[in-house]
Amino acid sequence: MPAKEVSIFDITEFSLGRKFGLLGRLYFSVLSKKLEHLGLEKHFSVLVLLDKMGEHCTQKFIANALHIDKTMMVGVLDDLGKKGFIKRTQNPSDRREYWIQLTPRAKAHMPEIRKVVNTLNKEIMKGLDAEEVKNFHKYLGSIYRNVKRISQK
Repeated sequence: MPAKEVSIFDITEFSLGRKFGLLGRLYFSVLSKKLEHLGLEKHFSVLVLLDKMGEHCTQKFIANALHIDKTMMVGVLDDLGKKGFIKRTQNPSDRREYWIQLTPRAKAHMPEIRKVVNTLNKEIMKGLDAEEVKNFHKYLGSIYRNVKRISQK
């Protein structure tokens, strides 16, 4: 057994995918715990997107924006609908399509959800100045686009 504790985050040869996966699971675990009283599990991302985008978001749009499999998206929306956070309204121009909208209950909780997310984001960026945080988000976007480009080869 090694004499000292080691973190894969200190070893550059470990895959970034593994590191991002661990970080993502830990982040969502903390965030879910802070929002568990709402009964959202990890579906709060859908509510944040709907709040940001406004009316007339389709299931397909949400699935694409959040990179959620379309069949999984059905279950997520069913769950949010049963809990009273979203409603589906048929598109009058295309009866096969439904618009997903926040309910008054969801809208009432959005300030708290935004506050919890923003507070956690600030906590995890502690020690970084505003420019470093801005660059971090810029770099994440660059890394994502690079991985996506490589995956399409």
